[in-house]
Amino acid sequence: MNWAGAAVWWSAYLTAAALDAPWPWQLPAASAHGLWFSLGAMPLFIAGFMFTAGPKWLRRPPVAARALRLPVGLFTLGWAVAVLGFHVGLALAATGLALVAMGWAGLSWRIVGLVAGSSQADRRHPWLIAVASIIMVACLTLSSLALATGRSDLLHPVLRLALWGGVTLVFLAVSHRLLPFLGAGAWPSLDARWPGWPLWLVVSVSVVQSASAIVEPWLAPLPAWRGFEAMHLAGVAALCLWIALRWTRAPALRQPLVAMLFVAFLWWDVALWLAAAARLPGLGASTAAALDLAAVHALTMGYLAGTLLVMATRVSSTHSGRPVAIDGVARALYGVLQLAVVLRLAAALAPASSVQWLLWAALAWMSMAVVWATRHGGWQGSPRKDGRPG
Repeated sequence: MNWAGAAVWWSAYLTAAALDAPWPWQLPAASAHGLWFSLGAMPLFIAGFMFTAGPKWLRRPPVAARALRLPVGLFTLGWAVAVLGFHVGLALAATGLALVAMGWAGLSWRIVGLVAGSSQADRRHPWLIAVASIIMVACLTLSSLALATGRSDLLHPVLRLALWGGVTLVFLAVSHRLLPFLGAGAWPSLDARWPGWPLWLVVSVSVVQSASAIVEPWLAPLPAWRGFEAMHLAGVAALCLWIALRWTRAPALRQPLVAMLFVAFLWWDVALWLAAAARLPGLGASTAAALDLAAVHALTMGYLAGTLLVMATRVSSTHSGRPVAIDGVARALYGVLQLAVVLRLAAALAPASSVQWLLWAALAWMSMAVVWATRHGGWQGSPRKDGRPG
């Protein structure tokens, strides 16, 4: 519901703006949008994934849902208060984000305990998720402090750190763990010397971009730093594209779920190429900003949301006793998501007509999120479709 709520809220705002009935804001609307869309539904999905798949990965006992009620409740209440504060007052928004940070800290503490208590030899992926969770706690806390002190201008670097060092790091770790086209076997000689190199290849983007967010006030304007970022992003993008193209004829891609995850991974590559282009030396400020905005949305809507939609659909279908996760409705929702991504990138890359593209992108996104939440939310708490207990 957090996902659908954010989608309805943003679509309503853009619709009101198009009708010349603007809403009151206590901070830049783009910052509020970035906060809720990146640190709203995404962390809850991460927690749900870690407390269901995590114990199996780590050979730990199942996590009792009752133990998660308080932190999830704080997290959810905090966002309701924060969003109200975005329009009413910064003090209220800061209070809401503080509650969100407390709730996520409680969930992150349990994630760290889950990983630390395991005796599994290979805990690379769970530890990356645990580290990313702690980074998100820090970013939520810093966001609350920024609003409490009236420094909403500090939200941009904090949000960049939360996106690259928090949410994206989690999804990259999960992608490497679960997806065949990001695993070993791409380069046998390198696999023998450096097992798991594709994981560290993509994680290097999170590390460099997180560092860039932290040192942005000092190094970002320097041509040498931007040139280094461009080369690093383009290099990783080229290797990821090579890895992905090796799988275009693989039998596994005939499975709808794997094919959808593959398309989401291609959006990751698009995001890297756009981000690299945005950092080319000599590029005009407006062109660089448009490319960077397109890169962010290719990452968040294409890769992150595309992966989330597929995985959440599979988990909810499995837990409700439905043998076919990717049915006609799931395919249609995934298609609407792709449409929303294309429209949003068009809005970023064509500023002259961005108002129309942006509104249509938001409406497509909202339609997808609301239908998914209504359909799959209705399955929760109902008897399993296959008649088994649970």
